[in-house]
Amino acid sequence: MRATIVFAAFLGCALLTGCSNAPTLAEVKGKVTMNGKPLGNVRVDFHPDPDKGTSGTGSTGNTDAEGNFTLKFGDGRPGAIVGHHRVILSDLDVFGNVFVGRGNYRTEDMKGGQRETPKQARFTAVNSDLAQTPFRFEVKPGMEPVVIDVKK
Repeated sequence: MRATIVFAAFLGCALLTGCSNAPTLAEVKGKVTMNGKPLGNVRVDFHPDPDKGTSGTGSTGNTDAEGNFTLKFGDGRPGAIVGHHRVILSDLDVFGNVFVGRGNYRTEDMKGGQRETPKQARFTAVNSDLAQTPFRFEVKPGMEPVVIDVKK
């Protein structure tokens, strides 16, 4: 009988506190610039840095025309895991109107049998390489917006 009461008490505590092992997130907003000027249409990926003790799923955001972005966690919640991150950038302008999904084309992208040729990236590949990226940030609750200034 006593074991049943202890189990019921334990179960009640577990239900009240929840069984969530969801990571702690903090809101991350920022701006991507190139030599101080806003850089639109860039994908920003924050990857937890295991070398600094942070692990888990990364967060992503895309810049608007003014270079501003807000990160979303892998499950769609706003923010990024609290801790250290490596940040990589992808220049989405290189694709232009080219559809890069399954089939790699759309009928409306075809013009007389010609497909648009992807453009050259506006910044070097080192910014897109997780091992070489110069961009590293510590995500903390209540942090100021980050500024990522890309050098050409």
